[in-house]
Amino acid sequence: MRMRPRHLAVSALPVALVAAVAACGGQSTTDAERFCGEIEANSSELFTPEIGTADEIGPLLDLYRNIGKYAPIAIEAEWDQLILNYETADTVVPDDEESVQAMTAQAYQSEKSAAAVKGWLIENCALDIGPVATIVAQNG
Repeated sequence: MRMRPRHLAVSALPVALVAAVAACGGQSTTDAERFCGEIEANSSELFTPEIGTADEIGPLLDLYRNIGKYAPIAIEAEWDQLILNYETADTVVPDDEESVQAMTAQAYQSEKSAAAVKGWLIENCALDIGPVATIVAQNG
């Protein structure tokens, strides 16, 4: 019986681990097809929400978070910015100027992400969510 050199056995370990993980399969939480489907199914709630009271922000935030579980890596950071925008809005105290300013600042910071999400959805899902309102002009 011939012994294999130790370095060959060690170098085969990562390949075996990758193969084992791939064999486990399972659905990826970054499934673009699922993400696109969830966006399409919930587009009116996501992009033209009817928020009349502060209590209505929570369910919208939950919807963004749930759909965010399927966000592809290519757009995940931008989707997370949209979630942060609603998280910030959910903490606003209308009579507290500081919290209103924090929400306004976050809204400005998320404009680029909103435009990027819109562009990604058009390119990858053939889904146009309509105009994205921004204060600063965005490319795309």
